[in-house]
Amino acid sequence: MSSNLSTPADPPSNPSSNLSSKDLGIPIRLATREITAALVWTFAADVLIFRLATYLSIAIFLVLTPILFRYAAKNLPHRRSLAICGALSGLVALRLLWQGSPLAIFSATLLVVAMSMAASGVVPFVLEGFLWLGRSFVDGTNRISRYRFTSQAIDQVRNHHRLASVLLPVAAVLAFGGIFVMANPDLVSWVGGHVTSAWNITLDWFSSFSVWEIPFCVLALTIGMGLIRPLSPYLRFGDQSEVDGEIAPSESGLYSAYRNTLIAVTTLFAAYLCFEFWTLWRRDFPEGFYYAGYAHQGAAWLTIALGLATVSLSVIFGRSLLADPRMPKVRWWAWIWSAESLLLALAVYNRLLIYIGYNGMTQLRMVGLFGITAVVIGFALVVYKIATTKNFWWLLRSQMLALTIVVIAYSITPVDYVSHRYNVSQVNSGYSAPSVMLAVKPISDEGLLSTFHLIEHPDPIIREGVQARLAIRQAELTAAGKTHWSELQGSTRLLATRLAEHPNLSTQFDSPVDRQSTLQRFKDYAMQWY
Repeated sequence: MSSNLSTPADPPSNPSSNLSSKDLGIPIRLATREITAALVWTFAADVLIFRLATYLSIAIFLVLTPILFRYAAKNLPHRRSLAICGALSGLVALRLLWQGSPLAIFSATLLVVAMSMAASGVVPFVLEGFLWLGRSFVDGTNRISRYRFTSQAIDQVRNHHRLASVLLPVAAVLAFGGIFVMANPDLVSWVGGHVTSAWNITLDWFSSFSVWEIPFCVLALTIGMGLIRPLSPYLRFGDQSEVDGEIAPSESGLYSAYRNTLIAVTTLFAAYLCFEFWTLWRRDFPEGFYYAGYAHQGAAWLTIALGLATVSLSVIFGRSLLADPRMPKVRWWAWIWSAESLLLALAVYNRLLIYIGYNGMTQLRMVGLFGITAVVIGFALVVYKIATTKNFWWLLRSQMLALTIVVIAYSITPVDYVSHRYNVSQVNSGYSAPSVMLAVKPISDEGLLSTFHLIEHPDPIIREGVQARLAIRQAELTAAGKTHWSELQGSTRLLATRLAEHPNLSTQFDSPVDRQSTLQRFKDYAMQWY
């Protein structure tokens, strides 16, 4: 197929003349790399995404992607961005191998686009990334349209001495190798068996062909070509500089309004922080304390307040105030408000920790910890913007990049294992309230790995409830039987190994009904701490 493709070019001035690589406007070697990368990308997408579509296959595709981008790159890459994106891709691939999730696949998609940008020498900002992905289909279509199926291209391939230098030795080896095989009956049998297996694999491949496979491959080829060789110029949003140009000093009409607003919110924050630290720090909570209201809903509202403070500071210290000669006087109030906002963030962390300390860690509470961290980073970027007079577009790009990195960081964190490892350690230390999360919450295989520390717990209800949960999962894995290699998940494989080390779990309960009734007793017992 690739031998019929000519390199992209404008029509030659003399149609009767043969096309040279110089006439085509792009080196033959570079075009060959581009075509090879696009074909490998399409084949990998067909096999790993369309046909297999498992977490492991997507991880393999993610590892292959930066290699293809770098192989076919025309420009010098943005090395730092490519290194960071490559490292994050490796971590996401490991996460997909250990225990995949839809969020990890989303992170992988973001990183594929980011690596395409970095390999092309562009810093992978978030807004530009969405535009980059949106343009990939158009860019790919444009790029493919530049390849012509012409007689000149065929003649060029025929006259290509480098191609002949490869094909002729291969043909000679196949010819003489076949003769040598036919001279040895054992080799004939061995080669014949492998040829038969290869032929059967080929037949199976085509027998499982789907009507949607061709449209998918065309779409994958087009998008892949757009990501491998995007069209220039590369569009960017907003001002390209990080700081505003020299601003002529002028008094802002809203100076008094901004100053009074900062004084008002600084005073309000000071009063509220005194109340917060007086009521929720260093005190024992009474029986019946409304943990969900104060530590859960309250933390959410305080996070909103911190986010609103971030937006307010960004708006107040816009271009008009930065040009005002009186701005340094107002900036002192901003520093005070920033310090108070940091204390407010600590108050949010404290409320979340109160809730976690009461009845354990969950995935949603981990989301809360990552979420408030993202808000704190965003606020810190606003403070840095004010201190260094960065412009609005720098702030927007930096905040979106920080949010994206936090999302990727969450997707690669073994959240379930961390959560339930904490709960197990609390229960083993004698505080049984977190056992409710082990009883009523869904637990993935990586989370179940931590529960082995409770199979000999002195409380019989907790001990037998955990054993019943492990026995139920063991029965599910046994019923599933042997899986395809592409469905490998490290956490599931390790869990199966650990379960095999405890054969008594499968024989301890008389029937599946007995397991479910034991687990239900554990749930009823643990609900007192919900």
